[in-house]
Amino acid sequence: MRWIALILNLFSFSLYAHEITSMTQHLTLRKQDEVGLQQDMIAKINLNKTFDIGAQATYLERFDLFEKRVGGFVVMRPHERWTIEARYLQGMGNEILPEKQAILSAYYANGAGYSPYVFYRDSRYSVTHLHTVNVGVEIEKIANIILIPSFMVGKATFKSPGKTDDVHHYGLRAIYYVEKSWAFTLFGYKGKEASQAIIGRSTLLVDTLSGGLGGTYYFTDELKADLIFDHTDYDQLNTEFHTTTLNISWMF
Repeated sequence: MRWIALILNLFSFSLYAHEITSMTQHLTLRKQDEVGLQQDMIAKINLNKTFDIGAQATYLERFDLFEKRVGGFVVMRPHERWTIEARYLQGMGNEILPEKQAILSAYYANGAGYSPYVFYRDSRYSVTHLHTVNVGVEIEKIANIILIPSFMVGKATFKSPGKTDDVHHYGLRAIYYVEKSWAFTLFGYKGKEASQAIIGRSTLLVDTLSGGLGGTYYFTDELKADLIFDHTDYDQLNTEFHTTTLNISWMF
């Protein structure tokens, strides 16, 4: 579920500012003696009121694997309510991270309290090709409370044995916030996902059940931190993932 958190975190940034974001994830496999670490660095430069450009780099350690990827993105604001982003990431001999990944997302800031978003993701792993579309909406009809239901559908195509299966997940995120001060988040998701992004080179579909909580604190208007705790069950893999994510964003 970390991609949902990433996209929503990017949408939450203030417009027309340069930004640097550090995303650090620590993963514990509860029923196995394994830990993992993932570090993402994201930088965005505002060109004008319409365009931003940026770069992203990732380093991951898990299951004695040491993986990397780099890429860039373009953000366009054709209208004051629309934000459109195209992102491409290139891997380097990876098994858990995609070798190639393209993401196209759009977000509409509706002043009536309903702000829909959609993003399409094409992820090409070493043995899995994953196409997914995620649709959601931010609902703010009560002051300081945001509800974000979302639904993902897609296809996973495996090289060997050759087959294509459906993947999906759905869930709800609830946020209580005080503007430019702090926020508290609860979330839960359920679905069926391709296993390669979870355990590496594999052609399984696994049921997932995930839930967690998080908090955001603004040290200043320009500097904020997010801390997120996520528990995910993978019964078919006989394991559970506990993930702690720390995001630090500086806007200048």
